[in-house]
Amino acid sequence: MDPNIQARLLAINDHFYQQHSESFSTTRHQVQPGVRRIAQKILPKASVVDVGCGNGTLARHLIAKGFSGQYLGVDLSAGLLADAQRLLNQPPSGAFSFQLIDLAELGWQKFLSPTNYDYLVAFAVLHHLPGAELRAQTIQAFRKLIAPHGLVAVSVWQWQNSARLRARILPWSTVELEPGDVDEGDVLLDWRAGESPGIRYIHTFTENSLGELAVRGGFKVCETFYSDGRNDRLALYQVWQPN
Repeated sequence: MDPNIQARLLAINDHFYQQHSESFSTTRHQVQPGVRRIAQKILPKASVVDVGCGNGTLARHLIAKGFSGQYLGVDLSAGLLADAQRLLNQPPSGAFSFQLIDLAELGWQKFLSPTNYDYLVAFAVLHHLPGAELRAQTIQAFRKLIAPHGLVAVSVWQWQNSARLRARILPWSTVELEPGDVDEGDVLLDWRAGESPGIRYIHTFTENSLGELAVRGGFKVCETFYSDGRNDRLALYQVWQPN
């Protein structure tokens, strides 16, 4: 992907999560069924890094399950991280912290400590990264953060399985781009939740493309399933192990 196009797509999502963090946060308090399924694998005293943690929904779910390990949530949105800190309104028995991180910044993983996590989760994150090179770079960073015995769990939207989301596709001319400027599977979706509409960039993954990304990054896929939404097909989940 052309670096200038990639920068414009990143800016679209950056603008959305900075400008609409409040309304977005109000829609992100329910733990999705697929996330619950993954959370069952997380041991109580483990170390966890939650990439794209948003307003800390997973952190609060882990606390409710009696988690007493080390949790680090990272996100691009300062507004969502502020909500995450505020909503953690009971002293947890574990160590919980949040950090502002931009996945588009090369070497972002070097700013995290430790770098040997038992679990790395990235729910609804990878589809916001434009360009195959940036997505591969992100998975390579995951590989540097996870312990040899660790697990990585990711989810990506399957917007095409939702009539509501299919109706929200916008033409690329909305942002002064042409279809030929972007990669196959890239779409724009609008956002409406009580304020002026927002726009988000999404890359559409298949089981194969997500699995190939894992393998190129030094992982093997050990579980694949669909979950969430009214038809349990709104998100594709995979669990990876270091190869």
